[in-house]
This record gives sequence, C-alpha cells and structure tokens, in this order.
Amino acid sequence: MHDELDPELARAYRLELGGKLEEAAALFEAWAESHPDEDTPQAAPFVKHLGNLHFRLGHLRRARSYLARAVTLDPRNAAAWHDLGVVEYHAADFDAALSALRRVLEIDPGHHLTEFWLGQALYHRGDLEGATRAFERLLEANPGFRIARFHLGVLYARRGNRVRAEAEFARVLEESPEDAAARYYVSGGSPG
Repeated sequence: MHDELDPELARAYRLELGGKLEEAAALFEAWAESHPDEDTPQAAPFVKHLGNLHFRLGHLRRARSYLARAVTLDPRNAAAWHDLGVVEYHAADFDAALSALRRVLEIDPGHHLTEFWLGQALYHRGDLEGATRAFERLLEANPGFRIARFHLGVLYARRGNRVRAEAEFARVLEESPEDAAARYYVSGGSPG
C-alpha cells in the first residue's frame, strides 16, 4: 500500500463516513481494479475492509469473496478469519463458519469474541455441548458479556439443566432488569 492516501481512496472513505455505502463500495472496487499490483499481503486490510463494507450492505456473497481473498493474502490475519466466519454464519454455512472461526483461535487463542460466533455456529449445527463450552470460555474471559450469558442459559435449559439455566438468566436480570426474555425463562418459560 502507499504511504499517502490516494485521492480516490480518500473520496471513497469520505463517502463511507457520510453513509453513502453503495457509492463508497463502487469507488473502492474501481480503485482495486485499477491497482492490480496491490494484490499483496499488505493489501489484506483494504480487501478485508471492502468485504466488511459489503457485509454492512447485506451483500453476503461479495463480502465472502473479499474476505476469502483477504485471508488468502494474509493467512495469519485473525481478524479477517473472524470476519469471514461471521459472514459464513450469516450465510447459514455453519461448517464454513466453524472452519474459519477455529482458524482464528489457532492464530489468536485470546480472540474471545470468536467464542460467541463459534458457540452460535455450534448451536445451529446441533452441538449443544460444544456451544455450551464456547459460551463458558467466553464468559470466563468476559463475565459481563450479557447476551452470551443469556445464550448460555438457553443452552443449559435445552440440555435439561434447569438450575444452571435459571442461574444464568438471574444473572442477566441482575445486570439488565428489563430483559423480558430472561424474565420469561426465570418465570418458568421454556427455550422451545
């Protein structure tokens, strides 16, 4: 990448900051096409950014394509693998999501947010025990991650451990008394 920001890139970033995401994405893509020499590991953050921009626009296939390219350019980029895993999860390709998310943890075992998406993907694959372990690891590192605690409560309930489930929902309610879903489960509701 260049030391000075190219005027077209600067314009694209300004458009993005101004909320004109479609226009920004088009400019970023035009810039990338006109700079094929930028297809190097140093370009991975730019390619990742473009993938995330398409994700924000709801273009999952394009997001997946750019993020896959980013991890090809820089296979040790844990953040790019994480973002690819999140896109795969949203595309309901849970096996691909699990593969990308596990790669993140190989590169950076301390990338705790990955445990959230790993737990979600495992849950959707039917691995309730694996999902439970992922949320437990996440909460061990980040005890205040309320949505993870809520999901852990649902998992305990689905696995038949009502006491642990209610304890997790009660902790959610301690931090957020207005949480209607946790209140529902504590009052005897079922996770379905």
